[in-house]
Amino acid sequence: MKQRAIVIGGGLGGMAAALTLSPYYEVHLFEKNDWLGGKMQAIQLGAHHFDYGPNTLTMPRYFWETIAPFCDAQKELPFKKLQNPTHHKWAQYELTFTTNREKMQQQLAVIDEKSAQNYPAFLAEVTRLFQISEQAFLTKTFFSAKDYVSPTLAYRLLQAHPWKTLDAFLKSFFPHPAVRQLFGRFATYIGSSPYASPATFALIAYFELVDGTYYLRGGATMIAHVFEKLLKRQHVHLHLQESIEKIAIDDQRIVFCETTKQRYGADIVISDVDYAKMQQLLGRDEVTYELSTSAYVELIALKEPVSLHYHNVQFSSDYPAEFQALRLGTLPNEATVYSCYPFAADQQKKPALFVLINAPATTTIDLTLAKNQVERALKIWGIEETQIIGRHVIPPDYVAQTFNVAQGAIYGQASNTLRGSFLRPANRDRQLKNLYFVGGTVHPGGGSPIVVKGGYEVANRIILENSNCIKN
Repeated sequence: MKQRAIVIGGGLGGMAAALTLSPYYEVHLFEKNDWLGGKMQAIQLGAHHFDYGPNTLTMPRYFWETIAPFCDAQKELPFKKLQNPTHHKWAQYELTFTTNREKMQQQLAVIDEKSAQNYPAFLAEVTRLFQISEQAFLTKTFFSAKDYVSPTLAYRLLQAHPWKTLDAFLKSFFPHPAVRQLFGRFATYIGSSPYASPATFALIAYFELVDGTYYLRGGATMIAHVFEKLLKRQHVHLHLQESIEKIAIDDQRIVFCETTKQRYGADIVISDVDYAKMQQLLGRDEVTYELSTSAYVELIALKEPVSLHYHNVQFSSDYPAEFQALRLGTLPNEATVYSCYPFAADQQKKPALFVLINAPATTTIDLTLAKNQVERALKIWGIEETQIIGRHVIPPDYVAQTFNVAQGAIYGQASNTLRGSFLRPANRDRQLKNLYFVGGTVHPGGGSPIVVKGGYEVANRIILENSNCIKN
């Protein structure tokens, strides 16, 4: 008889872990909402479809690797590469991302010739950073203190510019502030500031500028749908709208989890909920650390197609002031505005625009100021009021309430310090022998491919370390 694994939370990390464990364990996955995928949520407004997140899809091989034992991975998730995915605008300049180095240099030269000349060296360095990080962090799990004290880990960490900020790193390649702003935006992918997060996170540029940006016909939520289909095929017990309310502990082990419906015995437990929230459920002291950013979102249903790229960025004129405001807990007077327009590549659904502004991790913000920022960006993008037939506001408190995230901080702990970047909560509990952690608020961090990779690696290590206990 198989041992029972309980997975708390149906985000991508929990789904990846549940799927990987399914041949060896009787797996029960509990999700408080009525869908799986966590923030990868499909929202329907009339005839218009929106993906709440994530919007930028990268590293398809991490998704394929996880589902490959159960299906034809590339057939189930047929990622398509976007040739010109993201268009960036400043007051004086504009630039569109491409993996074509020469075309990037041509565009950069319009802004600053020196930055264009240094671009190949920048690509070489972010590629090196990615390779170091993949070997040292992304493919590794951290279960105990000995995992952190490896000489190899320390050596690779020191090679990844841990003492330098991302902005300082960018200055060594790009003298022009607009170009540094362009690549400094990658810090927002982990809810952090380019003026505080370590230069190591320049590796995020590798995902988009070397490997590329992708999309799926039907939207990003197709990933969650495929995972759910495979979970059902593997006979994983899916408990939607059933949250864990109580955890019983005996002899440093979780012995059962209880919902409002039933009590479930557990041999192992994997948490895919916000780390701080899980500590509350365990009855522990409050976890305190600097929180990542949250998001103010508008879903805009369009009457007709518009001239936008798949991804669009309207930069603010004062990036340092923008991040200073966010770290102080307020919206900046002028924010960088992002939009996702899937219709640019996938005409299966009606034209719709997902618009996002980074917001501080708090449940209350100045909604009027946020709306004004969106209005400004829409005008710059050439979208008239007459082209909009529906509009829905999603404030940061939606993140806090819907996804049970501390103060709406999407990535949990901010990566604005060495500790927040490289010493995130480990994948195994220090006190409870059978409790493990996955998801964006623990190692290795946020971002949909990274979260999936983390869930996959944690589950594989559990299988390896418990192989003498597993019976098919």
